Amino acid sequence: MLKIDFHVHTFYSDGKESPQAMLNYALKIGLDGIAITDHDTSKAHLVFKDKRVIPGQEVTTQFGHVVILCNFPPSPPNKLPELIDYAKENNCVVFPSHPFDILRKGIRNKVFEYKFNAIEIFNSKAPKSANRKAKEVSQKLKLPGLANSDAHVKYALGSAYNLVDLSEFNVDEILDCIKKNKIEAVGIGLTVKAKFEIAKWYILRKLKIEKNTS
Repeated sequence: MLKIDFHVHTFYSDGKESPQAMLNYALKIGLDGIAITDHDTSKAHLVFKDKRVIPGQEVTTQFGHVVILCNFPPSPPNKLPELIDYAKENNCVVFPSHPFDILRKGIRNKVFEYKFNAIEIFNSKAPKSANRKAKEVSQKLKLPGLANSDAHVKYALGSAYNLVDLSEFNVDEILDCIKKNKIEAVGIGLTVKAKFEIAKWYILRKLKIEKNTS
């Protein structure tokens, strides 16, 4: 079984760390790989490549945030119907991130109107009620449920991950496992250290002391 986090940010959008730093820390704590899903950009994947990193984006659609994962650096459209088509045409995986977190651009009931490959049922930064609702909907729609850290600082890694029924890290096979529900979502929660670092990073960005590199 592989342990993989499918929703991670770097300093190419609003994260604190470099892609290498996020991967290194993920491996240090026992994950086998991560998906880098910066907001509306694939720049991280153009400058950093590693076989243990899945290319992706967290796309800001007209309804809210949706993650796309591919076996190449994607350049997806930001209109949801077109994004769904793009994912299908390119054998990518698409899922709504924190769909019922109303404070962080969840798409909410739009999950019922479009054909996704999975649903994020545990997001480490989402309220418990939002995660609970997402899990209920995934079961109702019979869609795979994913657990992800949504890490913007490295210390949030490990707060959620997915067990993937594979012995070797192969992006195509991992995406296929998501589609076939050969995964198990593991939601743990943020440590006190992670919560502190997240809050500190948020304040620094608001004060414009720290900026991303996009």
